[in-house]
Amino acid sequence: MIVFLLILGASLGSFCKALADRIIYKQKIFSPRSFCFNCKKKLGILELVPIFSYLFLKAKCKYCKNKIPFEIFLSEIIGIFLICIAYFYNVNLYDFIVFSFFIFNLFLLSLIDIKLKAVPEILLWSAFFLAGFYTFKIEEIFYIFVFESLKEGFLFYAISFSGILFLFKSFILFLTNLKRENKILDNLGDADIIIIACIGGILGFKDGFITLFIACVLTLPFFMIKVRKEKELAMIPFLSISFILVWIFKVNYETLL
Repeated sequence: MIVFLLILGASLGSFCKALADRIIYKQKIFSPRSFCFNCKKKLGILELVPIFSYLFLKAKCKYCKNKIPFEIFLSEIIGIFLICIAYFYNVNLYDFIVFSFFIFNLFLLSLIDIKLKAVPEILLWSAFFLAGFYTFKIEEIFYIFVFESLKEGFLFYAISFSGILFLFKSFILFLTNLKRENKILDNLGDADIIIIACIGGILGFKDGFITLFIACVLTLPFFMIKVRKEKELAMIPFLSISFILVWIFKVNYETLL
């Protein structure tokens, strides 16, 4: 099982990196087969083995000898880490599969957000529905039709948590515009709010706010250095890291109880 997890995690991490690159550089997603972005040569089977291909090729393309980006190797390592978290912190196969799809979706969104500072809507909403499938309880179907009875559950936390953040964002923009004429400083994008809704739906109010707080703290060093040059900072990677940390702590805490 450990060997299977290593292979699966590395493969999914490599797949996310390849898919992110195709989206970022506007390549066809399903064709052609994997290729070197420098010389355009199609890669053989031995060049597609996660981790080992990178090491055996000494981080260079077999054909053009161009350096293989370290991000590819790092993505495969992160993939192993993510799949192990999903496996060891879920109690049944359904939760393992759905949670794996969710966190690798976050990873894919993070890779794209870092480069483009924008992400495809289909990936955002797939993350939202995966979070719902992971946390949603059958009783919530009744709460949808009898709204006054809506209470604890994925929908309640997701809608309420994201709604609070949306109002907070709008209020901050309002205060900002009082001081700056014809300028809008959008600190929290719509994409971030959907991811925050996923996190709030899974973790609940308290842990959701803790996740958001940790994510904001993590951005501070990067914000002070990077924003001076680019004026923007990708938020989804920090939300994803913070979510995984809080989720692991929450699962461990509940297990001890």
